[in-house]
Amino acid sequence: MTKQEQFLFLVQTAVLANGINLAASDDTREKYRHVYSAPGVMGLMLDAIEASEKIPETMTAHTAAVEFNTYMLDNLRHQEEHASSRFAAIPRWFAK
Repeated sequence: MTKQEQFLFLVQTAVLANGINLAASDDTREKYRHVYSAPGVMGLMLDAIEASEKIPETMTAHTAAVEFNTYMLDNLRHQEEHASSRFAAIPRWFAK
């Protein structure tokens, strides 16, 4: 598996697991419904494909997937922002 394929596998698996987790909770189901609609997931996957082509040579697929998902998945970004008390910035390596 190439690094790009590993990244896409990790991102896709995390997106699916995150969606299941959010759907299982009454508190988050409606709040994040837009993210897990077909257009929401398709847009996220297009961003993932684009990001997979920009992973720096020195970065592992796992590190890239963690950075991508932490920023791109609203609930994970909100958790990170709450923990650090500052707004999350898009990682430079996949910024457009």
